[in-house]
Amino acid sequence: MTTAKKPRVPRGPNAERRAATRAKIMEAAVRCLAEFGYAATSTPLVARLAKVSRGSLLHQFPTKVDLMLGVAEYAAAARGAKVGEALAPYPDGPDRFLYGVDAVWASLHTPAAIALMEVTIAARSDPELAERYPTFAGDLEDRLHRARIRMADNLGAPERLEEIEAMAHLTRMALNGLAMDSVFIGRKSPDEARVLALLKDLRQRLIDELQVTAT
Repeated sequence: MTTAKKPRVPRGPNAERRAATRAKIMEAAVRCLAEFGYAATSTPLVARLAKVSRGSLLHQFPTKVDLMLGVAEYAAAARGAKVGEALAPYPDGPDRFLYGVDAVWASLHTPAAIALMEVTIAARSDPELAERYPTFAGDLEDRLHRARIRMADNLGAPERLEEIEAMAHLTRMALNGLAMDSVFIGRKSPDEARVLALLKDLRQRLIDELQVTAT
């Protein structure tokens, strides 16, 4: 009687290995952009930091611009997750809208946010990136628009979507600008607390107005 051979345990599926490699590349690229900036970031350096072969990196990202656009998607998702984490204690509705200011500000203090800023700024001077970046930016804006639609519904004011979108856009632009000094450059603004308070005050006024209208 022959003893059946034990089946050979295969390595993980290709898709899982590819995803694991991609995750290491993304983390390394974020670190590289946050610490060294766009100009100093290169595919060999990212591969070295990720501890993967350059061939593995180039298989997924044939050019630096391909890599940077991948990082932009990854960083935007990471920022969104950070916002969601900060807002987890608040139910859908006014409090979630109000404390969205703090959540967005917290998300800007991450390496992913700095990496995304680096890519965004580089789109002004890198011709190939400048040509392809608007597609990413447009997709991101579409996702933000859908989130604002949900916020308007949660506030019970879908008809006030334009005002809610304007408030969200103001918050985003104001905090991005503030982050350029205090996070990106490292020169903390003395007006930081006042800016955050003002943005929350504006949101609270809109919440109060919506509640009065509802009654």
